[in-house]
Amino acid sequence: MRVGICLIFGWLLCLPLWAGGHITGALQRNIRSVQVYNPGTSTRQPVISLGSNEQLVLSFDDLNSSQSTYSYRFYHCNRFGEVDDLSDSEFIDGFANGYLDEYLYSFNTYMTYTHYSLRFPNEDCRFKVSGNYLLRVFEDNDEDKPVLNAVFQVVEPKMEIQALATARTDISYQRDYQQVQLDLLYPNYRINSPDRELFVLVRQNGRYDNAVWVDSPNYVEHGKAVYRHHKNLIFEAGNTYRVFDISSQHVLSERVESITYHAPYYHVTLYPDELRTSREYDYIRDVAGRYRVNLQYSEHPEIEADYYFTHFNLPVGQALDGEVYLSGELTGWKLDEAARMSYNPQTQAYEHILLLKQGGYNYQYLFVPAGSGQAQTALIEGNKWQTANEYSIYVYHRSFGGRYDRLIGYQLIHANQQP
Repeated sequence: MRVGICLIFGWLLCLPLWAGGHITGALQRNIRSVQVYNPGTSTRQPVISLGSNEQLVLSFDDLNSSQSTYSYRFYHCNRFGEVDDLSDSEFIDGFANGYLDEYLYSFNTYMTYTHYSLRFPNEDCRFKVSGNYLLRVFEDNDEDKPVLNAVFQVVEPKMEIQALATARTDISYQRDYQQVQLDLLYPNYRINSPDRELFVLVRQNGRYDNAVWVDSPNYVEHGKAVYRHHKNLIFEAGNTYRVFDISSQHVLSERVESITYHAPYYHVTLYPDELRTSREYDYIRDVAGRYRVNLQYSEHPEIEADYYFTHFNLPVGQALDGEVYLSGELTGWKLDEAARMSYNPQTQAYEHILLLKQGGYNYQYLFVPAGSGQAQTALIEGNKWQTANEYSIYVYHRSFGGRYDRLIGYQLIHANQQP
């Protein structure tokens, strides 16, 4: 029996994922290949359960020739990824800071680097509360010299999330969009006012720019909050991520035109990409925009993989009225200058060069029209309802008088899951 209707159509708030918050990535040019991940899961999402034996791994490379001394510090954050007011003793058991003493030097590479890693929680620190966390690394133990941010989540599962991503949306049927709907079941967890205390965040793949906050359910009944037919939970379907592999300098993968040595480093030229708007959907197994460091026949790719200057090329004819960005984990999911393509009138193509470590990569092109702050997939990638997108669902609870945002539910679902 329905005990209360909170809001017939729900009230949604579309905001950037971390409005003023932090994003995983390097803060200095010499820091590369920053990743934080759960090695115990196939998707490697940076999420662990509170009180479990799960660990996360932070890894990165320093391209400076001399070894640096790096320290780190953990911070607890609110649901927007901003550092909150909790003291160290309130969110961590042990030490909130320490030194990075696990490092290895690159071996037999043209570009030399030092590879750093940290596994946590560990014997020095364990997390006491759920929520968003920030791990920040500093040079010379100086908090005025941050070199990278790593964002991760600790979840205390208090509910069951039943979610579905479907191409049968409220604005079209199996065409250009996908829509998320979900039910939150929490029969043994008390939430006094779900429409005011629950906050749901939905992300498509790893993107930040089109993430959506849902503030209120359609209705609530007996420990169940229902979110249906929310038009703000309709996403452009996009297309399969483009894929290339540079794990070998001797065997060229399908998308690699050439790998050549121009002293003192290697350069990779990818085949020119095509506009895919009018093309039929072509399924290629991807990893939702992520990348994996790899070197063929190596047991230690983390230190034996080299760095290549990788050249991207997108012929379009005349320049577009807006900006084109490379999107994926390879650019930290950011729409910034480091990800922006430049139009070359001589080649009539958008071009860009990224310094990438050997491995397998996913990427796509996003277009931001002039005067707009919203990135689109339609113009370059096309929108195909069959696309096997990932959707990450985060459920936060902030009770009246609560001092922090608890993460009480997390679920990763797939649209059009392929066997």
